[in-house]
Amino acid sequence: MTAMEAADPVVASYDVYLTESDVSRYVLQYVDRPAEYPYDEQEAQKPTALRLKPRTGLVEVDVPISTGICYDTGKGLKYGDALANSRTAKDGGAYGMAGGFASGGPAARGRAKIETEDVEMRNVAIDEQDKKGQGGSLLSVQTLGGRIKESENGDPLYMLGAFRGNNLHLSPVSAVVQLRPQLHHLDAVEEAAAKGRGARTRKDMDEDGAPEARVIDMKVKSADGRGAPLARSIALLKKMQEEKWQAYDWVDSASEDAWFTYENYMINNYPEGLPQLESAITGEDYLDEMSAPRIDPAQPGQNRKRHRVTKIDKRQASDGEAEDD
Repeated sequence: MTAMEAADPVVASYDVYLTESDVSRYVLQYVDRPAEYPYDEQEAQKPTALRLKPRTGLVEVDVPISTGICYDTGKGLKYGDALANSRTAKDGGAYGMAGGFASGGPAARGRAKIETEDVEMRNVAIDEQDKKGQGGSLLSVQTLGGRIKESENGDPLYMLGAFRGNNLHLSPVSAVVQLRPQLHHLDAVEEAAAKGRGARTRKDMDEDGAPEARVIDMKVKSADGRGAPLARSIALLKKMQEEKWQAYDWVDSASEDAWFTYENYMINNYPEGLPQLESAITGEDYLDEMSAPRIDPAQPGQNRKRHRVTKIDKRQASDGEAEDD
């Protein structure tokens, strides 16, 4: 054993297996959440729902908020009532990017006049009944959102590894999604305020005999082509707004269903029938491709020329073998 082998010994060796690649696997990253405090049932913050828009790649996860510690009940009731009374939420729409940045959601398109209903934000008195979550809609869920980025040429390929004995099972990751808090409750408050302003304006205009307000659809075209990126962005937001959410149940990582999925989709249970991976080049060829040319200080030009000729000869020989086959 050489000194180098003694300083860097082989501790363990594993057989590597690839699992089924047709299954979608997403890694959700919570950028503002410490790793030692996961969203799970043990931390009393198991997500209550997961929503997905597969065509546009939008993802939302609802996680419960602890309302018993460091929680402003007054604001919680204010934001909770706004979300409960939101026309966007009731019509199945969404706020922010998921809704195409439209305050009215999908139901807002094609509306010819403003509703006459007067909406007011209620200042609910905080008493013992309200602290228990009664007498109003308490905001008890936080929404985290992100978008699945479509893979491009040159993007890294991430794998999930699972060990079983001396076998390492690798599973390809479909996408890595970074989730950040979404401020839907603030959007709901703004929507309620806008509805209130619109109702008052409609009432004043009816009293004055003025014509009713209508929504005008405006399109902007650029002659020099500079508006193309903006047009693509508008088209993408429109797709996000029109696509419906697909809802999924959240399974806790410690449950039996989660372990069943792990055993079936993260472990290859029949490794005997898998084909063996064979290298297309030898170890010596790999070192030649990865290493710099060997230069003799006495004859640097001859060494570079010899190195280039050797590589060309090897490529021609491999091309000849391919033609023979």
